[in-house]
Amino acid sequence: MRVVQVAAVIFVFWLVLAVPLAPVDLVWGALVSILVGFWAAELLWADGAPALSLRRLAGLVIYTLELIRSIVPAALQVARVILQPTMPIDPVVIKHRMRLNHEFTRVALANSITLTPGTHCVDSENGVLTIHCLDEHFANPVRDGRLEDRITRVLQRETMS
Repeated sequence: MRVVQVAAVIFVFWLVLAVPLAPVDLVWGALVSILVGFWAAELLWADGAPALSLRRLAGLVIYTLELIRSIVPAALQVARVILQPTMPIDPVVIKHRMRLNHEFTRVALANSITLTPGTHCVDSENGVLTIHCLDEHFANPVRDGRLEDRITRVLQRETMS
């Protein structure tokens, strides 16, 4: 059952990325999704996969939309910095102690930071993230806890049960 769930999620994600679709693309996408589903179910979650409930899936969709809403302004800021002839950047590396208690939510935070233009999570150890920021102000959403608050609100509720 886990293989089917994982393969279905991967296939849906692939469909979003692979538009427009030809029939041969659908077949290849389905085959690769099934293979990756077997791999993920056997290797990644050999000791038991996290539950993929409707509530968690809805939370992931909501979080993804909120993340996109954060990525767009950050991408515009990075573009503005790059397009300015003087390139006013002052890269900084920060350490951030996470308030999140579960591996699932910690990984979501690290990936969210890396997906947001201008920031890159370079290490995670003992609940502390090391983050490279293109400029000091790119660290603000991490420092003020906005990203963690979103993750807690949308994702952590279910991981606690």
